[in-house]
Amino acid sequence: MKTLSAFTWILPLGCAAVLSACNTSEPLPQCTVGRGEHAVRYSLVSGSGPCAQKHAEIIGAQIFRTPGSGIPPSLEFKAASLAANQGKDTANSVTASGDFTTEYPSEDELCLVPTMSSARQRIVQADGTTKDLSYQWSNIRVQGSAAIPGTQWAADLTYTENDCNATYTVVGLFPAIKCEKKVTVTNPDGTTTTVTEPDPSVCQKPQPGLSIDPTFPTTCDETAHLCVLKGEPPSQIRQP
Repeated sequence: MKTLSAFTWILPLGCAAVLSACNTSEPLPQCTVGRGEHAVRYSLVSGSGPCAQKHAEIIGAQIFRTPGSGIPPSLEFKAASLAANQGKDTANSVTASGDFTTEYPSEDELCLVPTMSSARQRIVQADGTTKDLSYQWSNIRVQGSAAIPGTQWAADLTYTENDCNATYTVVGLFPAIKCEKKVTVTNPDGTTTTVTEPDPSVCQKPQPGLSIDPTFPTTCDETAHLCVLKGEPPSQIRQP
């Protein structure tokens, strides 16, 4: 039976060490993924309507492994939009799961999960209508090099919102860091209001507990205020 400590959806600051960059001449590590929150950016492939409006989001991720078995681990994803409604629809799972094809990365330093189970929640709204959300992940490609051990990945996603269907290519980055700051603005009546604005400078600053590898090129998604990976995995800034 595959074992791992309980799945923590929100990863507290300071509760885990950073998956740091290593010497790329070292043997490839086992297939893994950063345990906790990943920042993902979506690129629309097909679809229109409300389901085709996704830009960036937090996805919770973890693996389950049977130590010493030689059996490839399994991967779980939990999208923030589903996690926010966990428990409201007990007939469906908020987590998607699938198995890696190998225990160790391939020669091109990839760990593959071809398919995952569907993650879905049917949520009754205040007006009595039901909102049906579904994530169908496939073709997950996790970077498995010693320099990027499970901290960058790409995937395909079919997202369904009621009768609306859209497909996306997805790029994930671990850990998820909010790129935002609070500013005070003066209203026309003279009162002040504190608002949150995007702050791209946050993405490359060291953070308490977990920080993005400084060799990873990032940009701030101004819709979700998330630091997301710039470019396609594997993506690293060339060092002088």
